[in-house]
Amino acid sequence: MATELAIALPLLLLIVAGVLDLGTLFWEKQVLTNATREGARVGARALAGQSPGSSTYGRYDKTKAQVMAIVQTYLTNFNIKNAAGLPITLTLGGNFTYNVDTSVAPNRLTIQLNGIPVNLMLLPKVQKLFPGTPAASTINLDAKTTLAAEWTTAPP
Repeated sequence: MATELAIALPLLLLIVAGVLDLGTLFWEKQVLTNATREGARVGARALAGQSPGSSTYGRYDKTKAQVMAIVQTYLTNFNIKNAAGLPITLTLGGNFTYNVDTSVAPNRLTIQLNGIPVNLMLLPKVQKLFPGTPAASTINLDAKTTLAAEWTTAPP
């Protein structure tokens, strides 16, 4: 009985650790995707209540920096951390990308998060029970959302 348990327990621990870490990955991927959606939704909006012919008609509502701050707040509220375990900090052109495509009508806005690290908590520890090369303890995730923009003048 003890022999069978000694053989089966490491495999069971590996499966349980894998399922828990995979659940964490799915959750964090969903949070990143929702953060890009929120940024794209806010960034694609034009100023409200502007009538055609006014000087601000078709003008953007939020700048790139304001959109990035909204995405940053979303990630902070969901406690997204960097590889060192500190709150993640977005940088324009680094892990946060804001692109405008004016070659199509209507204009398109793409918000992308690049290389956001997720630390696996259990799987690397359980893998030490098995010989061979262990998998990475950090996985980088990306998320991207593209929306049609309401504005005709791209934000700075």
